[in-house]
Amino acid sequence: MDYKVISAFPIQTHGVTDVAIDAPQKGIPNYKVAKDSQGNLFEVLNPTLPRTHGPAKASFLLKGTFKDDKISLYQ
Repeated sequence: MDYKVISAFPIQTHGVTDVAIDAPQKGIPNYKVAKDSQGNLFEVLNPTLPRTHGPAKASFLLKGTFKDDKISLYQ
């Protein structure tokens, strides 16, 4: 599935990025692989807690530094 990225917050000390997408947290399957628009692959480590302001959006912790505004997720 393809999604719009709302935010991508790199955590440099751990080599991961917390990515929030424009999709509700509820009903999102457990994805294993993410791909940016350049074709770079990222391992989806685990879902993270949704943001507390506004409707809960799905978010994931990805291995590596993600910098795109679109993401494709695969099981």
